[in-house]
Parts: sequence; C-alpha cells; structure tokens
Amino acid sequence: MRDLFIVGAGGFGREAVWTVERINRAAQQPLWRVIGFADDDPAKATGNFEGYPMLGTVEQASKDNPGASVFVAIGDNAVRRAIYARLRGHDFPSLIDPSAQVSPTTEFRHGTYIAVEAVVSVGTEIGKFVVINARAGVGHDSKVGDFANICPGVSLSGHTTIGDSVFMGTNSCTAPGVTVGAGAVVACGVPVYANVPEGATLSPFGVLKAGQ
Repeated sequence: MRDLFIVGAGGFGREAVWTVERINRAAQQPLWRVIGFADDDPAKATGNFEGYPMLGTVEQASKDNPGASVFVAIGDNAVRRAIYARLRGHDFPSLIDPSAQVSPTTEFRHGTYIAVEAVVSVGTEIGKFVVINARAGVGHDSKVGDFANICPGVSLSGHTTIGDSVFMGTNSCTAPGVTVGAGAVVACGVPVYANVPEGATLSPFGVLKAGQ
C-alpha cells in the first residue's frame, strides 16, 4: 500500500478521495493509504477534510512527505498545470473509478482522473492530468490533450481531437472527426459540428474569440 496525498480540499478533492476509497474496496488488497489533503487556502491549513488531516500548503505537504504519491484534484486547468509545476520528486498516479469502462488499448499518461461510469473507447490517447468526469464518453480513436477537462455527460464522437487545456462543459458533444483547439472552452450542452479555433469560446450563439 502506497502513501498518497491529495491537493485540493474542495469538491473535486471529495470526489478523488471517494474514488480512492472505491478503488481500495474493489482491489484484493488496498492500493492506497490517503495521508491527507494539501491546500494553499490559509483557512484550510489545519484540521480535517472528509475525515483526513489537512497537511498545510502544497510545498509543506511535499516537504513533509517526500516519498508520497500525489493526486492534484483541481478542476481549473491552468491551476492544475501550475500546481504540477511546483511539485518535484513525486509520482502522480492516475485514478480510474472501478465503474469506468476503459479499453485496454487506451493510452493515457500520469495524473489523469476517470470518474464514475465514464467510458473511454478503443484506440484513444489521453494526455497527462486530464479530467474525464462522471458518465462522460470518449469515442474510438480520439485524442485528449494534457490538462483538458471533460465535464460530466460530455460525449466525444470517434476521431475527435481535444487540444491541451480544453474545457468541455457538461453535456456538450462533438461530431465525428472535429478538432477543438488548445485552450478552447465549449459551453455546457453545446454541440460541436465544426473545428473550434485555439483559445476560442463556443457558446450557444456561436464561436467567440478569447477575450470577447
């Protein structure tokens, strides 16, 4: 059993520790010992969260637990990337809920989260520190870039390409073969029928360039 601390004492942190507990229950022997949470919010420096101790800031938790694995449970893509850059000498496991269906041909990198009842189909490539949330689906031969966030209920059709740091809002979807450029935002419930430029926002009213 390996020590693990979770960065982010918020909603995503609660989901992450729930997933860890589900993973441990499903395994023949528990895989993880959650030693606590780290959070830079001074109000969360001490005490407990979800029954686990608060370990202080990210740097403090890292210093005090140099051999521990770390899971970064931060939904904001830019913040998740920045915290990863601050941590050195740790390993960053991916957490896959036991109820998720992930093809054995899927390739994914470290730090990724695949939540309850998500489906990741054959021939897919998933980057590092990706969030694939509850009941989301990634179609065959699709690619999801580093630090992307695929919100609950999203449906990516086959041969979709999702760039780095893309945010796909809840219940949005893609037509087969489209590309959503790096840093783009797709609003909740919006269908993507054509390629979305890098850094753009796709709203129910069409594509808006970043900053508009």
